[in-house]
Amino acid sequence: MLNTRETNRMIKHISDTFSDILAERGLLESEIFPTNEYISVSCYHTYNHLYDVMKQVWSKISPEKLAVKSKTLLSEVHALSITYLWLYYSLGRMGIVFEKCDNDPKKEVEEKRNQWQWMLEQWYKLGTNYFNTGKPTVAMSGGTNLAFGDGTLNWLKDNLEPVDTEQVKSIRRSLGQVELYAFMDECEARAKLIDHGPYPVSDNEILVTTEFTRLHDGQGDLWLPWSDTEAKLPSAKLGVAMTIKGATATFNDIGTMTIEPGDYSNLVTSVAAYTERGSKIIPLGLDELPAYEEAAEAALSELYLKYSEWDKKRLMLAGAVAYWRGFVRYTDIVGITNKIDWNISQSVIDEYVPYFMDNDADPAFIRFGRFDDEMEDDPTLYLLPE
Repeated sequence: MLNTRETNRMIKHISDTFSDILAERGLLESEIFPTNEYISVSCYHTYNHLYDVMKQVWSKISPEKLAVKSKTLLSEVHALSITYLWLYYSLGRMGIVFEKCDNDPKKEVEEKRNQWQWMLEQWYKLGTNYFNTGKPTVAMSGGTNLAFGDGTLNWLKDNLEPVDTEQVKSIRRSLGQVELYAFMDECEARAKLIDHGPYPVSDNEILVTTEFTRLHDGQGDLWLPWSDTEAKLPSAKLGVAMTIKGATATFNDIGTMTIEPGDYSNLVTSVAAYTERGSKIIPLGLDELPAYEEAAEAALSELYLKYSEWDKKRLMLAGAVAYWRGFVRYTDIVGITNKIDWNISQSVIDEYVPYFMDNDADPAFIRFGRFDDEMEDDPTLYLLPE
């Protein structure tokens, strides 16, 4: 069990990790959604309710067992959803301590501190058993997102097809369109998308994968109330693996991959596409990818039309729900999703939505803009009192 000092080392690490991500991408802006506002609302809801949800999850499966179970293609427990476990709660906690505890974590309710420490311990067990490096984060793993075993990698290699530059450009266009649709369905968040790698293949050659889940294919339960578009993708899950020669790939804890050089189409040597049917991973022909592109483009247009009719409050609550429902990726595994209320609680709506109708940033966001020396002993995400 992590003691308080060890827990604080992890809080300092995830705080630095989040600061690096924020420095790379900045606060989120959108032409459609009040992004910072809905993130704040969702994080306050998460602070109030995530412990109760994860207590049920971890009572049914251990973090260690879930980690091993999730080291597979198209798993929904991965670097990004593992990051959910600390990011949303800690941002909500930051706001509470800043506003309601006079910027003093010693004044936080002791029960909440104990719950946070327990949840961080479960997250640590999950992360260190999920990543092949034995570290809890991508950042601590040297910017690599490695979870697949030899059997998985061999399956991918066996299904790789040689490609030329024009084929690669077409494949990248298809993936780009699916990404735009997936991004918009999640209210401009990356929740459906994860990149894995880099796995060495040969001298100067790496393998990376891009995977999508919860695409709307018209099968099963509706993911989000607005996901029900007339356009339907060929499957709810899609993965594409590429081998690239003469390039480098780095990753972060929100599942983003950066490849250098940026224009790498002529460096891709082979590609494999795959999906899931039932509980089995099956290969797709590369000629099947344009069908995903076409459906994604049509679904994206439908989503734009829906959102254009919504006012700020509805857009804000939709984004907050989309963030909160990210934890369905855990409750589905243990069969308790239908026992959880996936709406934003009325108490959170009453307390925070009026403020964010008139303001675009949480007062606690001031903690993002401090100098490094200020954050050495007081990181953005508050330490526990020792």
